[in-house]
Amino acid sequence: MTNLPDRVRLLASAFTRPVFAAMARTGDHDVPLRALVKAGVLKSHRDDRQPLSSVFDEAWDHIARIYRNEYVYKNDLASRLVFGRHSPRTASFQVELPVGRSIVDVAVANGTTTAYEIKTEYDTAKRLKTQTYDYLKAFDRVFVVTHPAHLKRFESEVDSRVGLISLSTKGTLSIRREAHSNLERLDSATIFRCLRQSEYLDAIEMLFGERPSLPNGLIGAHCEKLFSTVSSEDAHRVFVNALRARTTDGNTVGFVSQLPTSLRALGYATPLSGRQRSNILALLSKPVGLTVVM
Repeated sequence: MTNLPDRVRLLASAFTRPVFAAMARTGDHDVPLRALVKAGVLKSHRDDRQPLSSVFDEAWDHIARIYRNEYVYKNDLASRLVFGRHSPRTASFQVELPVGRSIVDVAVANGTTTAYEIKTEYDTAKRLKTQTYDYLKAFDRVFVVTHPAHLKRFESEVDSRVGLISLSTKGTLSIRREAHSNLERLDSATIFRCLRQSEYLDAIEMLFGERPSLPNGLIGAHCEKLFSTVSSEDAHRVFVNALRARTTDGNTVGFVSQLPTSLRALGYATPLSGRQRSNILALLSKPVGLTVVM
């Protein structure tokens, strides 16, 4: 495979959940990366001291420069927002969170909630109106993140409350249109459906003073009916606390903080056990004698 764009696309396949999960599960990189070695995108290198983490960072540099796919955007958001503007100890980072009939690409919860819908150079505006409409029911602020050249293309497609952010080829995020706070127009029922059972049970107990004791087949509908009566401000406060608790615990913060910069978004996006997290951290620190060939 000699075509440069094709080689970079193949290289990008290393930055996927199946590959990340396979390495974490087995503690080995041979099988997950075999196709890249076979295609000549990765090859043996005489300097066998380079750890696997450096190989991923090297690959990331090529992808971010040549093939700015959705993962590039997600990972830059993780680095610029959680590890830059905020802190992984206080700001949560959720990837592909179901909201209504849509799935938000990135959700960040710090003092408030923000949804980020990614539109790369390869995307169209299809479903953008309905996607952002769903997010406006659950999030305080909603942004579309895209290439600087495509800002005008998406500006007319979204509600005036939706902000616009450009991501430059150097990974710089620039707000081109600020998002308006949406707290007074949130829908408690939509927020409820974003919560896990343990989260909404805790919320019901906090809001109503009693934890429901019902069969599993009935408790969800019962709690949703109760939750839909609370104010949008109270519902949003529950949402903020629930999202933050998902990724700001000490184990998760310690894990993502030890990952190379290129793998931060995958660290947040891939459910792993404690042992699997230890496996991949150990694997990434090992010298592998591989280098990227472009």
